[in-house]
Amino acid sequence: MKRSEPVEAFRGWGLLGLSTLAISLTLPGQTIGVAPFADHLIQDLSISATSLSTAYLVGTITGSLAMPSIGRWVDRAGVRKTMLLIATAFSVAIAYMGTVRHFWMLIVGFIGIRMLGQGALSLVGQTSIALWFDEKRGFAFGLSMTASAGLMSLGPLGLTFLIDKFGWRWAWVLSACCVVVLLVPATWRWMVDRPESVGQQPDGRGPSSDYVKVSAEQFTVGEAIHTRAFWVLTGVMVVSSALITGVTFHHFALMESAGLTTAQAATVFIPQMLGTIASGFIWAWLTDRTSPRLLLVSCQASLLAAHMSYAWVRPGFGAAFYSLLLGINGGSIRALASALYPKWFGTDHIGAIRGVATAFGVGASAVGPLIVALGFRATGNYVNLNFFLALVPAAAIISALFVKAPRKAVSSRSLDSSEVS
Repeated sequence: MKRSEPVEAFRGWGLLGLSTLAISLTLPGQTIGVAPFADHLIQDLSISATSLSTAYLVGTITGSLAMPSIGRWVDRAGVRKTMLLIATAFSVAIAYMGTVRHFWMLIVGFIGIRMLGQGALSLVGQTSIALWFDEKRGFAFGLSMTASAGLMSLGPLGLTFLIDKFGWRWAWVLSACCVVVLLVPATWRWMVDRPESVGQQPDGRGPSSDYVKVSAEQFTVGEAIHTRAFWVLTGVMVVSSALITGVTFHHFALMESAGLTTAQAATVFIPQMLGTIASGFIWAWLTDRTSPRLLLVSCQASLLAAHMSYAWVRPGFGAAFYSLLLGINGGSIRALASALYPKWFGTDHIGAIRGVATAFGVGASAVGPLIVALGFRATGNYVNLNFFLALVPAAAIISALFVKAPRKAVSSRSLDSSEVS
């Protein structure tokens, strides 16, 4: 009797861990990763805080313009090749930040780390997860969002330690070394583009007709951007990205205006971190079980409540509750954006589709701080400003109430041929 060959274990869970590591290592390109360097950049480059913010704005917006092209490249070349090249280029951009000497070099550095870190490496990591999971996609993204948010929340402490120990320039270089050592060899050794490349199926299922039933329709990027669902989901992501980045960038000014000391304002990040971690898992898990409309509405309701609650921010519970609501919104929108694009539009062109959406999200994060700054100048205080900002997620809630999963239009010719057959 011929002995059957052992079935290879499903690789998706290991690749989920590798993709989560990639997402976590985008830290030096994220706002919370740049923040520990801000004062050192201002002092050593002899620039103002306004100049630093302007460089960050220009770098972020410029970097976001490349996202649609990078997304199409991921679809064509595959996750493994693109992650290798993006991770390598990102590490070079991080190291370059340790060499900047003047304002224009700083802009170039910000373009590199924002485009390759916050944008491209996050995009390719999330694309890998979307390709390896289908029915369990929400649960997989929930695990990834929880782990990556937890790891990134520790990042500022690590970066502050490196700066204190080795100086801010070497801290950038050492951060670059971490990306190269931790991610590039692991990607070369273990990353696989798609489960079909090694004879497996998403979620670890064996080949069966059931897989066809649960698969989403496959939209091209052109088809996706002509659906209302794409723009509602992208709009919700833009609202959260702009407003959360804006109030986080001006966090200490907001808290000090409410009567908190600098030390108390720093501790307010703790409930925000906890809200981000918990909501990231819960909302991603619920995408497999609950109406996306309800999830999008509840996501924006948390942001609406956060802006409204600022009027009652005081040292203690008031500040913690406000921060928790911001964290819930940040975690939930990350989870929904990660899970709903592949759920609604399929995975054949997910890189290109997410690339377009990511461009809007990254661009929104660039203008968020400016919105808050100009809003404060117009309203005169942060309470009135937050009441005004609350109108934006309120409008997003109304839009999300009417969203429906996209469906491809069926031509009359297709109907005729199906009737004949």
